[in-house]
Amino acid sequence: WQQRIHSTFARKVRKKELTFEDGTATLDFPKNRSWRLFQIAFILLNLPSLTNLHDPDRSHETDAVADLLWFATGGGKTEAYLGLTAYILALRRLQGEVAGRRGDYGIAVLMRYTLRLLTLQQFQRATALICACETIRRDNLGKWGNVPFRLGLWVGNKTTPNTLAAAANSLRERNLGGRPSITGTPHQIMSCPWCGSEIREQHLRVYEAPSDIGRCVTYCGDNLGRCEFSEAQAPREGLPVMVVDEEIYRRPPSLLIATVDKFAQMAWKGETQMLFGKVTGECPRHGFLSPEIEDGKSHPARNGLPSVKSLEHGPLRPPDLIIQDELHLISGPLGSMVGLYESAVDELCSWQVDGKNVRPKVVASTATIRRAPDQVQKLFVRKLDVFPPQGTSIRDSFFALQRTVAPESPGRRYLGICAFGRRYPVAMIRSYVAHMASAQVLYEKYDHLADPWMTVAGYFNSIRELAGTRRLVDDDIKARLRDADQRGLAKRRIRALEELTSRKSGTDIPRILERLESVFDKATEVQRAAERKEGKQPSTSVPFDVILATNMISVGVDIDRLGLMLVAGQPKNTSEYIQATSRVGRTDAGPGLVGTVFNWARPRDLSHYERFEHYHDTFYKHVEALSVTPFSARALDRGLSGVMVALMRLWDARMNGNLKAGELQDTDPLMPKAFAQLESRSENATQDAAVAQRMKDMLDRRRDEWLRRVHNQKDHRLGYKPEGGATVGLLEHASAKDWELFTCLD
Repeated sequence: WQQRIHSTFARKVRKKELTFEDGTATLDFPKNRSWRLFQIAFILLNLPSLTNLHDPDRSHETDAVADLLWFATGGGKTEAYLGLTAYILALRRLQGEVAGRRGDYGIAVLMRYTLRLLTLQQFQRATALICACETIRRDNLGKWGNVPFRLGLWVGNKTTPNTLAAAANSLRERNLGGRPSITGTPHQIMSCPWCGSEIREQHLRVYEAPSDIGRCVTYCGDNLGRCEFSEAQAPREGLPVMVVDEEIYRRPPSLLIATVDKFAQMAWKGETQMLFGKVTGECPRHGFLSPEIEDGKSHPARNGLPSVKSLEHGPLRPPDLIIQDELHLISGPLGSMVGLYESAVDELCSWQVDGKNVRPKVVASTATIRRAPDQVQKLFVRKLDVFPPQGTSIRDSFFALQRTVAPESPGRRYLGICAFGRRYPVAMIRSYVAHMASAQVLYEKYDHLADPWMTVAGYFNSIRELAGTRRLVDDDIKARLRDADQRGLAKRRIRALEELTSRKSGTDIPRILERLESVFDKATEVQRAAERKEGKQPSTSVPFDVILATNMISVGVDIDRLGLMLVAGQPKNTSEYIQATSRVGRTDAGPGLVGTVFNWARPRDLSHYERFEHYHDTFYKHVEALSVTPFSARALDRGLSGVMVALMRLWDARMNGNLKAGELQDTDPLMPKAFAQLESRSENATQDAAVAQRMKDMLDRRRDEWLRRVHNQKDHRLGYKPEGGATVGLLEHASAKDWELFTCLD
């Protein structure tokens, strides 16, 4: 309720449709805070396995179930699993201590994505939920405890900084107006998800350890201090978000959003064990401790903080729920590595209650998938339950109806464009000019009602094709739009062009997404012109005329106002085509129009053009089956060393420190325990004893090499990674050199 109302309120404040003073009362009516039928059914279906730790659907070694939410794009899957998240956050607080582990500390939900753009979008949506949880907690500390609900973003250092020093440095550079550093920025939220106030760099503070609390805090940008998450009302806490790795390890947040590849850090960084609740102590000022973290035994009083001493602390409760969004992206080589590392993740998230093993609950979601049971078995070693189940009719699953497109129920229309005998760039130029100039005609006639079609989203299969079209937009398309009125359309000036590709840094992406929300509106244009005339900085940014994107946009970019897309050539996969084109026409504001410009010189494009209508009527059945082979010989070659080291290093504090790699004993009981776990998982996943035997042989080889290097320590010490001149690393970074036995992905 709170999340939905405040998300809508914040969006309207950002668009200048409401002000802070208007409050949320005008939006607080049932339609804005109601569940869809499938969402509430999915939540009810999962309550038993979330609540009962020993439910066989959750904890059985081979027959546990992964629930797949399979629903059309734009249907509201995110809300359904955010509902499960809210439930598990509350449940852990109410259950209190279980098997000696408190429920208010530690990560409760682990949410994973594959693309950084998707991760950032979902991070911003989840922030509103955690803000709602936090306001409810503050109103009733007796019931919900004193530990704040927080949300963490755990992604690569090109997007967010890994250390507080790097975060402070990044903010310093930006505040001084210097060039932004190549590493990420902690400034990931552009506006407050609770009240819509703009958040700038100056609203972020880094309180560096040891003299301060060791946090990077994002405050709401409301300078009058009216918002509950402003500096005035929440000093040293601000919005309940964390984006710096260092503080995520020390204070594990209730909900952690990560990219799947970040889990490769498990072998390299001992601190990652804290994400799974494996801590050894607590510093009241800086958070939890583990063997890899340097922190003194005590800290004197400073900066208004009292003096503190470190205390011993038992393990925290590990994650109860793992959410894998956009499951269809976990395929190919990436999927195989994810499946292999999942062997370690699943084991580290498991714990003992009343002498029985408890595994985390797994929920996945997608709109486009084929042969999912096989994929889930290999990835998660769980059976698959698809929700909603198949009905008797494709048009009616009881939870979803397929409606005919009509004025009261707008949808998407697909248009195939193929100019035989003409050069492909010419077809692209004409298509862009025709669509953009036609939209301008509507805009001049209907003002902001034509907004959905004013920003053209261009979709490309490669950066090379995108770069070619970008040059055309800057040159030919711009020139032709200037005299489009001579062709019976309307003149148009391109004022803002942007791209969403891997060439964009983690710093730029949040700004681009924020600006994509800007609306074409004549009243706003007049206001901007008046502000410029007075020499002021305009209060609203100019909306994008064209946004060019690669498959970066194809999942999770939920910009409701987009209504027009031009696709350059048929994408390689049907699932990618469905996902990408579903970015437009997502609301009742206007139907979506998707134009696919085919290249007649490519046989595949031509074939799709000739079967255009039939293909689009049935494209869900053309979705390709996915291939995931985490226990194949080549996947084990590349990933097994990392998984083996991660499991041994994070399972037990004894082997956690960097130099512990050189203290491994031939008789250490941890090794056979880890090996047995990996062997049984590979057999359960593939139902093949030969695979388990291959796994055993490869593990034995790695054990022998590790022990040989331990015994060879004469003039050096062996660590997991090199440290100064005297410590040699067991693990090697992947590089252009030959792949060694302990080369490990990072």
